[in-house]
Amino acid sequence: MDIYEEYPRAFLAPEDDMGAVETVKKVYQRLDSLPTGTKEEAEAWCDAWSEVRSAISEVVDRNYFAYTRNTADKEAEAEYERLANEIIPLMEELDDPQKKRFVGIPDEWVRPGLMVPREKSRMSLEIYREENLPLITENIKIRKDYQKITSEWVTEFDGKKLTRQQLRPYLEKQDRELRERAWKAMMGMHVADYDNLNAVFDRALKIRKQMASNADLPDFAEYMYRGYERISYDRNDVKGFRDAIHKHVVPAVNRISARRMEKMGLDHLRPWDTTVDPDGADPPKIYEDIDDLKDKVARVLGSMEPVFSDAFRLMDKKGYLDLENRPNKAPGAYMTEFSEERISMIFSNFVGTSRDFDTLIHEGGHAMHGFLSRHLSFMERRVPLEFAEVASMSLELLARPYWDIVYGEDDRKRLGIKQLEHDLCFLPFMACLDEFQHWVYTHPDGESAEKRAEFWRALDSKYRPHIDYSGLEREQSTNWQYLHVYEVPFYYIEYGVAQVGAQQVYLRSLDDYDGAVRDYKHALSLGSTVSLPELFEAAGVKFVLKHPEVLEPTVNRIMEQIGLG
Repeated sequence: MDIYEEYPRAFLAPEDDMGAVETVKKVYQRLDSLPTGTKEEAEAWCDAWSEVRSAISEVVDRNYFAYTRNTADKEAEAEYERLANEIIPLMEELDDPQKKRFVGIPDEWVRPGLMVPREKSRMSLEIYREENLPLITENIKIRKDYQKITSEWVTEFDGKKLTRQQLRPYLEKQDRELRERAWKAMMGMHVADYDNLNAVFDRALKIRKQMASNADLPDFAEYMYRGYERISYDRNDVKGFRDAIHKHVVPAVNRISARRMEKMGLDHLRPWDTTVDPDGADPPKIYEDIDDLKDKVARVLGSMEPVFSDAFRLMDKKGYLDLENRPNKAPGAYMTEFSEERISMIFSNFVGTSRDFDTLIHEGGHAMHGFLSRHLSFMERRVPLEFAEVASMSLELLARPYWDIVYGEDDRKRLGIKQLEHDLCFLPFMACLDEFQHWVYTHPDGESAEKRAEFWRALDSKYRPHIDYSGLEREQSTNWQYLHVYEVPFYYIEYGVAQVGAQQVYLRSLDDYDGAVRDYKHALSLGSTVSLPELFEAAGVKFVLKHPEVLEPTVNRIMEQIGLG
């Protein structure tokens, strides 16, 4: 891959402002006037449309980056509102006839790399309704409302004003009483806004149910399956995966938890006991400052593939790494690609824990995915979400042979076990959140805040029976109020699918590291030019939603790796 190659506009003029309503309208009029009467004309039109969508996407993503960096920035907030109110619904409206044109092109005129994007366009056409455009705008605003509340969470703790993220390192301290106080301080901020977040979700629920009804679909779950263009699996496949997790992963996590309790001398695990090192080790200090962390990550990436380091340093040079936690910064971590420039950026909230390294490698995996597929057109590199997470999660595991750059020998062994345990323990929570979302949009009780809390606690006990929430039911009830539920509903199963894919990549690397990395890079370079199952196959692993039988041997071998085989 050439990370420095530039891709100048071919259809758009350099001065075309794709954040301006009138410009967008004129550009789409020009698109409408392009002929598609021959194979060459059809391909030229496809590339022009892809360029237009890429340019609009970059405008939106640059604004999102600016707003999430400082949610108190009134100018960025106003632009966020304007784009949500004007540009995004306009693009939805103007894209509808383009999608119809796309799916109408003869198969033999569509280059192979666009066949999957065309099938996705066909699915998205099924849910387009003009009356949903204002609802889509309102739904986008739910994201901002959630971020506005959660980004303001600051509390007094031991004489300091700390954000939720800044309290997390205390959960790794050996002092159990300190951990408990930190956890309760962290959750206290959430509990204080529990009703406010319920009110935001009530609005979201009403909007989203109406969107599904307008699209003549039975529920919002069905709407989002089409919205996410899930052409390779359905809800029954997802249920089968959740059932397999309950059967094979929950018992494994119970064994991991039993070992943890034995080491810690506990007869039950409280929520503040799940991340601390059970062997009594304090969390290592792995970097002096953000520049030191960036340098170490660049060296790890370069050890796997030299161009990965070059790409990472290019992002840093351009100011596309915003990593430190600070007040008024939106929560979480994400990577986005500035799609016209075809260069990625990483946003996070680091507070000095060893998990910061894992997160930066994770988001770096997303970024490398963008770099490896940057030679493709915008539509050909809109990667399925399920495989996008394989890129990030696999890189975390493929980095393990080079941990000596970051950790000492004792820490490498201890944290290596912790990482594999963490990945297994994540799957039940993922299944819990996914099942909750399917229920809340399909069951009348989902409209009741009290019933939502009750159902969540029951699910939590089903999938995570190892955690004792006695006397903490109020705090437990907030755990479904997760960022994804508000901002990207039904986008969570992807993490579980990808986790199992990444675990398979890792297990392959134990037998053939070079081969696993080679196939990983090849699969990432394909973008979205082949189907989801074919992407997993290209990486040398199985797609768990169609092959749930792969979960049991994968879990068994991971358990062997952590000494519980």
